Amino acid sequence: MTRTPPGRAAILSLAPATEESAVRLRLAETEEAGAFRLRHGSLPLGGVEDVAPLFDALEESGGAGGPEDFRSIVRAARAAEAVRRALAKADGPLLGARRDRMPSFLPLLAHAARLFGADGLLKDDASPALAAARSRLRRRRDEVARQLERIVGERHEALGDTIVVLRNDRYCLPVLASARGRVPGIVHDRSGSGQTVFVEPLEVVEANNDLALLAAEERREAERLLAEFGRALLAEREAIEAAVGELAALDALEARVAFGEVGAGRIPEIADDGAFVLRGARHPLLDAKFGKLRQRVLGPGREGSDAIPLDLDLPADRRLLVVSGPNAGGKTVVLKTAGLFAMLVQSGIPVPAGPGTRMPVFRAIRTEIGDAQAILADRSTFSSSMERLAEILADAGPDTLALVDEVGGATDPEEGSAIARAYLEALIARGGRALVTTHLSAVKTFAASRADALTAAMEFDEKTGRPTYRLHAGLAGRSHALSVARERGLPESVLERATVLLGDAWKRRDRAETEAEQALERLRDAERELERERESARRERERLEAERTKAAEERARMLAEGLAGFERAEAELARRVERELEAARVETTRLAQVSASRVIEEAARAAHAEPVVAQALEAEEEIARSVEPGGRARVRGLGAEGVVLAFEGDWARMEVGGKRLRVRRSELEPARTKTADRGRPAAETKKRQEAGGRKRSADSPAEDLGGPTPEVHVIGQRVDEAIDTVEKAVDQALVSGASRLRVVHGHGTGRLRDGLREHFRGHASIASMRAGGKNEGGNGATILELR
Repeated sequence: MTRTPPGRAAILSLAPATEESAVRLRLAETEEAGAFRLRHGSLPLGGVEDVAPLFDALEESGGAGGPEDFRSIVRAARAAEAVRRALAKADGPLLGARRDRMPSFLPLLAHAARLFGADGLLKDDASPALAAARSRLRRRRDEVARQLERIVGERHEALGDTIVVLRNDRYCLPVLASARGRVPGIVHDRSGSGQTVFVEPLEVVEANNDLALLAAEERREAERLLAEFGRALLAEREAIEAAVGELAALDALEARVAFGEVGAGRIPEIADDGAFVLRGARHPLLDAKFGKLRQRVLGPGREGSDAIPLDLDLPADRRLLVVSGPNAGGKTVVLKTAGLFAMLVQSGIPVPAGPGTRMPVFRAIRTEIGDAQAILADRSTFSSSMERLAEILADAGPDTLALVDEVGGATDPEEGSAIARAYLEALIARGGRALVTTHLSAVKTFAASRADALTAAMEFDEKTGRPTYRLHAGLAGRSHALSVARERGLPESVLERATVLLGDAWKRRDRAETEAEQALERLRDAERELERERESARRERERLEAERTKAAEERARMLAEGLAGFERAEAELARRVERELEAARVETTRLAQVSASRVIEEAARAAHAEPVVAQALEAEEEIARSVEPGGRARVRGLGAEGVVLAFEGDWARMEVGGKRLRVRRSELEPARTKTADRGRPAAETKKRQEAGGRKRSADSPAEDLGGPTPEVHVIGQRVDEAIDTVEKAVDQALVSGASRLRVVHGHGTGRLRDGLREHFRGHASIASMRAGGKNEGGNGATILELR
């Protein structure tokens, strides 16, 4: 496999492509990478270097090496894995293809993570054997250190310093040369002054020997682990080198995107018809947007100023553009901008230009710009120019571009003009295209006379005597040599003499050209005014359109809000109904549970009271049997007395207060007076009172129904409980002869009130009902009119 160094891979990624399909692919990849960077940020490329020399060294050593020899290779594998993971988010085909070409190094990185710590050194637990060896080594070192500390304490007066030093991988003490005999041991070194010798005390010689053996054991295990990892790296060499090349290409791709971001660049259109169109082109060396980048690359003092944007239009049927105009007017910048932008586009780099920029693809771009004279090589300005023009002509052909500055210059104007015209004819005949600059009138006339050529002039401000750096197609520009010389400080007397020498013919021609330029300037002013009016009309049209759109949106919003309001009200009503139904279901379930609980509780109470109540009931039944038809009787629980009309089985018909009632016979007892009760035995009276009290507590409400309008309070009760309470109160009111009953239920949610009124609306004992008056509790009470 042929290896491409990463630097070479980056250069290849930036070098101009010469095939249209390759150029289109590069531009598409740049556009895709720009969109990815906008959404996900930059790729984690890191500082990857060429790993080939490191692999070569590993090959020579058979894989043996230290952690520092592996660090750059592991870093490259880690960067490749990080980029592969980052590119998993890419949804474009071109970045996806790069991701698929990036191999995975997860097993290799896992191996490295087991071996190396954050500091890049072997970890203690890289293997069980290494962990054990280092543990034994540390323990032995601690023992040696304690021995030496003891010796230091015992013989400190013989030491030059109370520290432990390492000499020849042996732990020693710095002993004064004059006291060497007081510390028996092996001398390993002497200080530069000779006053101190480094002695290994005899007491630690064996311990140092053990340390040496343990260190050798630890070193062998570390070397084994490192050699094993080195061989694993060599096995992945081809994949890692390919990944590094891919990372370098991605780094160049990111550089292309970053360049476009700095200069607000755009991906231009590739002109299939060969048209060369620049709109608002700004040379990076002149554009203020690139100021910081220029300082970083070229050094301070390269801030630059706002460049005058260049508009250039060379149609497909024009093979030659001749640019003329004043010195220092920007002619050469036109050539350099055109050539640079062609190179940028074919390298896949966004260009700092405006919309409408269209570029063809060139097979070759050749230049002859600047002075290439060489004294030692016997080359003058003219001769070096002719050599370069010969090379350009030899390579000329279809899809080639020649950029020539001052064609035919640096020699006799008449001869230079002839050479220039003949050269340009030959270049066009070979199918090439050319952008050239000139001051030679013959060359300007040559271009103006050809259908396949175009002239353009750099604009010059006569009022200020300075160029404006704007290019105008269709004109042959004047050199304005006298004006430029005056601007640069040449004496006025010299300029006046030059004007005289030029003669009347030059003055007439200059005057005519000046009038033509002024007429052209007036035309441009009219065009600019027309453009301003068009722009104003366009803005007004956009404003009216925006207002119409806004009005339509407002109408749509109002309709939507109305519909949404209706839908919200409908939804709210549905929710309220659902809540009411749910509450009713919950209430019904609760009432059923409560009723069942109440029945169970009453049954339990009845069962508990059964022995006591049974005797009382027997006594009451005996008393009830003593009541005879036609006699007066009292209804227990109601406290009402009347005449017994007849018996019907277990029931009795009575007349009480002019009203006839049907009551159970067991609830009757003979009418009696208090004196009769006094005559009864105390125990019997008490038993009857207890039985009667229990009966009343079970069957009668606690409310006092005496008075002209009896009332019953049910506030806080549930609907079913309140109905039972009011039913009993109605019976008592009928027995007592009342004509109406006041039921106090309160306001609350209205559910209790509505439930009671609904129940008693068709009741047999109720003639009518109404809400309470102002003095009767208002709508918090209901007045029942009894039949």
